[in-house]
Amino acid sequence: MPSSSSNQGEENEIFLKALLTKHFRLGLELIGAPTEIIIIRELSFGPDTEVPVWTNELSQLLDEKKYEELKEIFPKAKTSFKADLSINGINYSVKFNGGAKPAIVNHTNRAGFLDVCTRIGVNIDKLDELVANYWSLRISNQIREDIDNSNPLSPFKDYQEYLSPILEYFIFKGTGRGISVFPADKVLIFQDTFDPHTYKIISESDIINEKWNDFRFSIRSKKGMPITVLPDGTKVDNYNPVRHALLAPWVRFHPPDHPFPKGALHVRV
Repeated sequence: MPSSSSNQGEENEIFLKALLTKHFRLGLELIGAPTEIIIIRELSFGPDTEVPVWTNELSQLLDEKKYEELKEIFPKAKTSFKADLSINGINYSVKFNGGAKPAIVNHTNRAGFLDVCTRIGVNIDKLDELVANYWSLRISNQIREDIDNSNPLSPFKDYQEYLSPILEYFIFKGTGRGISVFPADKVLIFQDTFDPHTYKIISESDIINEKWNDFRFSIRSKKGMPITVLPDGTKVDNYNPVRHALLAPWVRFHPPDHPFPKGALHVRV
C-alpha cells in the first residue's frame, strides 16, 4: 500500500538509515551522492545507538521496503536529537523532499521561544509583533492557518534577517526545551532514498537563504499548549491566561467557539 504524505518522511528516514548501513558495512560507494558522503568511513545514528551488522535478512527487508520490520532495527531519531545521523564525523538533519513539508519548529509556545531567544541573545519583541500581525490577518480571513513565505501576505517573509538565528537554532541546535545532545551540522535533503543523485547537502549558513520562500508558518492548538489528558485519552484544555502569562500574548481562540486555544508556533519547510 502506498504511503501517505504524512508518514513518507519517517518511512524514508528509516530506509535511508538501512541503505547507508548497507554501504557502510559492505564498503560500497554511494554512487551519485555528494562528494563528502560517497565513501562512508564512519556512520552513527546518535549517542547510545548502534549501527547493525549487515545481513542477508536486512538486505531482503530493504529490497522489499519492509518498513514495519526495518523500523524495529533502525528507529526514528529521538526527540532530543536534532541530527538524524552522522557520516564521516558530520551530523546531518535528514529531510525527505517527496512528501509533506517536514517540520523544523514543532508546535512550540511562546515560553519555549522566549527561552530560545534568551539563549541566543535575540529580543522576542519583534516575534511578538509578527505573531500579532499573523493573528490580525487570520482573524480577518485574509490568510488561512498555514501561510507560506511565497505568499505576499505572509507577516514573516520580510523579516529573514531577524528570524534566521532563531530558525537556525531550531534546525541545528535544539528545541524550546534546550540544547540537543546530538546537534546537526548540515541538512541532508533527498527526493528518492534509493537514488543518491537526488541527495543534496545544505550548510547552516545556506539553509535559510535557499529555502526562505518555502517556509510555512502556522499557529496551532493542543500540541505545545497546556492540556490535560484524561484516563480515557480525551484531551482537555488546561490553559489559563494568568497561570500561563508567558504564553498569553500569542494565544487566541479561533474561531471563537473553538474548544482549544491556539498559541503554538509551528514551522515547516
